[in-house]
Amino acid sequence: MTNRTAGALLLAAFAALIMCGPVEAEPDAATGKIVIYRQGAIMGYALACPVRYEGREIVELGRNKYAEWPVPAGEYVLTNKTSSVDVIVRPGQTRYVRCQIKSGFMTGRADLQIVDKATFEEHAAEYERKEPAFTLQAVNSDDGAPAALEAPPSARAVD
Repeated sequence: MTNRTAGALLLAAFAALIMCGPVEAEPDAATGKIVIYRQGAIMGYALACPVRYEGREIVELGRNKYAEWPVPAGEYVLTNKTSSVDVIVRPGQTRYVRCQIKSGFMTGRADLQIVDKATFEEHAAEYERKEPAFTLQAVNSDDGAPAALEAPPSARAVD
């Protein structure tokens, strides 16, 4: 095969990939997703909403931000300094958690609430996506709890 033919084949393959668009992987039946978001309300304009799982920050949300956190099916307690919420995720299910800044004594406080998909989608076009700081990869075979914590590829340092 000549260099010209090889180049033409490579160009054709690249063009085919562009035309087809990204290929999405089939979701794993044993996993689900938690979508965590914050609307663009004026209340708490300058405050961030950090959301944690077991003491580790998943994401810190500013106004009109959201993150999709893939998780193994199970029960999760998401927290911040002033609130917590229990989230039960079944295989293949997506759950929605809203962080809403409410008035407090000296400053606003972040309140976490379970909401439905329709509530999230009311303003979803306005939201900007953020990547979570880590993902849960595996299930500990001893007790069934999520085990390995790993930063997503986009958040890992490149050597």
